Amino acid sequence: VRKGFGLHDWMNLLRHAKDLAQRRGAPIRRDITPQEVKLHNKPYDGWMILRGKVYNVTPYMAYHPGGDKILIPCLGKDATVLFDKYHSWVNLDGLIGALLLGYVKVEAMRA
Repeated sequence: VRKGFGLHDWMNLLRHAKDLAQRRGAPIRRDITPQEVKLHNKPYDGWMILRGKVYNVTPYMAYHPGGDKILIPCLGKDATVLFDKYHSWVNLDGLIGALLLGYVKVEAMRA
């Protein structure tokens, strides 16, 4: 982890940042499809599905303890299985809740 990008630094950023998810005042969505998430698969525009919720993880990538190289292959995808394999104990709301964009559309999750 680079200096200034540790967990303490991330938590400090969470306390002070206004719109880390970059929703620009838009409400939490309930209609995000996996196809829409697939469009956001770049380090500068990265969305990820975790446990049915869609997060804009772009701001968090530099703070991830394993580095962004671990997250990049998961961008634009449902990373729940991989996340739970290594981090099932992590409180997502506490760590990246501020990055929440919305929820995967229920019909899309069943397909």
